[in-house]
Amino acid sequence: MELPPEIITDILYRLPAKSLARFKSVSKNWQSQISDPQFIKHHQNTLNHHHLICNSDNTSLYSLPINPDNQSDQTPKNITCLSPHTDIFIFHGSCNGLVLCSSDDCINCHSLVVFNPTTRELVTIPESGFDVISNLLEIDIMYGFGYDSVTDDYKVVTVSYFHYNYLVAPGDMCVCVYSLGDGNWRRVDDSVYDHSHGRSLPGVLVNGVLHWVASRGSDGLRVIVGFSLTDETFSEVASPEFGDRGDVLSKSGCKLVVVGEKLGVFFGDVVWLMNEYGVRESWVEIVMCGINEIPVVDPEIFYEDGRILLVSGGVMWIYDVEGKAFCESIDISRKVKGLKVKGSYVESLVSPKFI
Repeated sequence: MELPPEIITDILYRLPAKSLARFKSVSKNWQSQISDPQFIKHHQNTLNHHHLICNSDNTSLYSLPINPDNQSDQTPKNITCLSPHTDIFIFHGSCNGLVLCSSDDCINCHSLVVFNPTTRELVTIPESGFDVISNLLEIDIMYGFGYDSVTDDYKVVTVSYFHYNYLVAPGDMCVCVYSLGDGNWRRVDDSVYDHSHGRSLPGVLVNGVLHWVASRGSDGLRVIVGFSLTDETFSEVASPEFGDRGDVLSKSGCKLVVVGEKLGVFFGDVVWLMNEYGVRESWVEIVMCGINEIPVVDPEIFYEDGRILLVSGGVMWIYDVEGKAFCESIDISRKVKGLKVKGSYVESLVSPKFI
């Protein structure tokens, strides 16, 4: 007995991306259906598993499922073959299952790649050609990566600063956008904000906008700045009221995070969360009771099913937001020595090979 095509399609929609990637080999019909862009978009709305991306003391690259309810599922998978060089691996962001990273080998061979750890597809991003002003100048680059829903395109964004060993203040800026859709770099208007205050953290993607902390030119105040992937322009995003905690955005331990697809600010024992994007009054404060009693240093912050996950030193600490308490800790490095979390991604069928 053959099932009607619509029933088969409905079943496939309910399967995880990892399984569907294998099922492409079942038949030409299934391969065509699973690879169809409309199927992939619809499937993104189904339940997909989140994973951490980590590297280890031996420079290997690993994927680790985020599943606090099933510790037996916490088995790292080696995905080193997906990166051309792994002596130095730098995570720059992820979106809809695609990961942007740069990697270097021992002879300074540099690569910028976008890959899908689930389908194991990879594309190498060419050099922009814009990021050279003088051979005497050094360069610091901040990266961002995200999806432009208006043009149905994935974009890589670089904000570059040029300096002479920091002996003089960085002055020259270069902002570039690479489209996976047409395979070309374009230089766009520079930011009116100063992004050169230190840590070259990747842009935090929320609501189709990449976010960084930068200094306002008029008064030097640290603010949240967003780069719209649709308009390709910078603008200031409303910051929370920090009260007696002072100028939190200027503190070294402060970082922008994503909590349940919402923009957040993490510092100390607090996460400020913007419930309605762009509305200053929608910021709420979540105090993580007991965080000062656990050994976390500069943790990576994630969110899963009503819980905030803090990863530091090879341990995942799980905070129950509703219960206002840390409920569990998981040693994620017990199976691989020296595992260090760099970022996260969600399983998907999205291909980086647009052209």
